[in-house]
Amino acid sequence: MQKIVLVCLGFVCLNSFAQDTVKVKTALTSDQEAENAYNVGLELIDKKDYSMAIEQFTKAISFKPNFDKAFASRGFAKFESKSIDASIVDYNNALAINPINTDALFGKAQSYYTINKRDSSISYLSKTTFIDENYSKAFYLSGQISFEAGDYKYAISEYDKAIAAKKDYAYAYNDRASAKKQLGDDAGAISDYEKALAIDSKLYFTYNSLGSCKRNKADNKGAIDAYSKAINIKPDYYIAYNNRGTAKLNLNDIPGAIADFDAALKQKPNYTLAMNNIASAYIKKKDYKSAIEWANKALQVDAKLGAAYLNRGIAKQMLKDEDGACADWKKASELGTSEGKHYSSGFCD
Repeated sequence: MQKIVLVCLGFVCLNSFAQDTVKVKTALTSDQEAENAYNVGLELIDKKDYSMAIEQFTKAISFKPNFDKAFASRGFAKFESKSIDASIVDYNNALAINPINTDALFGKAQSYYTINKRDSSISYLSKTTFIDENYSKAFYLSGQISFEAGDYKYAISEYDKAIAAKKDYAYAYNDRASAKKQLGDDAGAISDYEKALAIDSKLYFTYNSLGSCKRNKADNKGAIDAYSKAINIKPDYYIAYNNRGTAKLNLNDIPGAIADFDAALKQKPNYTLAMNNIASAYIKKKDYKSAIEWANKALQVDAKLGAAYLNRGIAKQMLKDEDGACADWKKASELGTSEGKHYSSGFCD
């Protein structure tokens, strides 16, 4: 459509015609289309919308069949969607195009770890860190594998490398602390747990572990504070309620301890550790009949809970049932409870 414009020269005005602006769409190249789809896929991964991300990466690959990053990213989206075998196929496709794609190498390691092929996982982790010595997630996963194998010293050395590559790696600090705790280094563990929390104060499980280390060092007040912070973040955290109850029991706060054990059972009704801890609390309270009742409740759920036999034996002994006490302590000993062996050998032989 034409627009009429008046053009005036001196006292004379003439009609003129102005053409509408025509917008010409510039066609994108295949590589540009691929990059656009790839970037949208990454945004969808950030939103954890993995099914739509897979569609975008597939679109990117259709425009650019040798797009190794798109294959690797689609592999990750499939991994997060629990399609482990399909993720490995995509990682293999990425590596066929680019053998030093570290995301694909690490992705294969992670996938193999998930399906319990630990040797294969370790092999690909080594390849990843050989190419990129700052690939922190690879060192972290290596530490995890070593931790699960019981090699805590090597796990610590791998977590050290993960932290060196990523100074704010809260999970690496947390897991290094747990490895130190396994080696009896509660002070070192406390230091690392606190570093993890300084980075991410929402790690409720770290507060719980910190509390247990403090309890081991007889800092029951500090332990209670840490467990309370865990519960504030995760109000249904029954493990922290149980642990806080134990710390309170250590401070002879019997009503507070029982309240926490009850709170744990509200979250997990068949939680035998809390049931047996209530038995321990009643023993401290010298209410031995109630102690036996709670030990019985624990044993109804788990007939192989040695600690419950131990507590029931103590309560029976205090009620002058020597035969019943010895039978329970011997059973506790048979189930591997060291205190059961101590009591049975001391009072029953």
